[in-house]
Amino acid sequence: MHSPRKSRIIVGVTGGIAAYKACELVRLFKKAGHEVRVVMTASAERFVGPLTFHSLSGEPVLRSLHNGDYDLSATSHIDLAKWADLLVVAPATANFLAKLAAGISDDALLTECLAFHGPALLAPAMNTRMWDAGPTQENLEKLRSRGYQFAGPVAGDLACGETGVGKMSEPNEIADAAMKLLVSDQPLSGKKVVVTSGPTRSYIDRVRFLTNRSSGRMGHSIAEAAERLGAEVVLVTGPVEPRFATLERGTVIEVETGDEMLAACQEHMPTASALFATAAVADFKMPEVVDGKLRREGTLKLEMEASVDVLAELAKAKRAGQIFFGFAAETGEGEPEFEKARDKIRRKGLDFLALNNVSRSDIGFDVDNNEVYLFEGALAPRMLAKDSKSKLAEILVREAFSKGGAV
Repeated sequence: MHSPRKSRIIVGVTGGIAAYKACELVRLFKKAGHEVRVVMTASAERFVGPLTFHSLSGEPVLRSLHNGDYDLSATSHIDLAKWADLLVVAPATANFLAKLAAGISDDALLTECLAFHGPALLAPAMNTRMWDAGPTQENLEKLRSRGYQFAGPVAGDLACGETGVGKMSEPNEIADAAMKLLVSDQPLSGKKVVVTSGPTRSYIDRVRFLTNRSSGRMGHSIAEAAERLGAEVVLVTGPVEPRFATLERGTVIEVETGDEMLAACQEHMPTASALFATAAVADFKMPEVVDGKLRREGTLKLEMEASVDVLAELAKAKRAGQIFFGFAAETGEGEPEFEKARDKIRRKGLDFLALNNVSRSDIGFDVDNNEVYLFEGALAPRMLAKDSKSKLAEILVREAFSKGGAV
């Protein structure tokens, strides 16, 4: 089993005799360095206890949509759907497949499947007669048409004593299929993406500076999304919390000023396919930084000048086929703000721009959620509804590369 990156995997377990094999599947995923969360149906607990999966995964087990000893929160099915890169259900019984095909969500696992929009792998396990039954085959076709992938079943000795197709694939085979599915969902493999993130500082003297409220959450989410999709990522970030200045595989360059950010980007942009400029670069700076420390005497008046426009400077060297994606923090979301966004697109040669309303406390600064208006060239903006910054970041990255045609 091989995957080029650490991934976040949901393992769903349903009530079949093969449920015990899911223990080995979780162990294999963990051994390979992936994060695993297990979701069990009530009938699955008749075969394997949740404490077993809790011990193997090192994480709480989601057993129902209600509270329990090993449950997460009441909204865990949504939280996990936003968190995960991949969903694997092993075993997937005939009953589970039928309910999933019909869109029924009367337990935690079915609800999870409905909420999860990423790659999903199902490992069926049942008696041969049930596998061959017309309704089961019809359900399989429905699920395939919706993008579900399958590992097995295979022919072999069944728990009932019969021999035939219906035996669940071995855990190592399921794990290999899961990793292939993750690799196939890396459309940015071979691409290089530069992301600017966080605030910059404009120094007044040697100890004081002006900055802004940008936390770096959105930029970090964009960088992580591009990395998950297979890109080589260079994250150029201003001063942020350490957790927003780290990547699993990519390069992180920490800077303070707009000039430093520009220089770092200029080093990497000649070989980049795309730039996502999420950083909140300070608009003004001191003509000269005061040497030493200003004393508290009388009234302080600062004469400042415009600082470097990082995005505009990088746009001067933009190559044909490169994607430039800008961000705009506004204090409203009406036509005046939209016109400012269109002007920014024109002035800076942007292909895309995401506008968000930072006057709202539920999105934007210092929170994990966002809601943006996506501008594509001169087209009318469309709203991407409030969601986690992680989920929105992946949508924006996919959108840019699917329409931008980056080199």
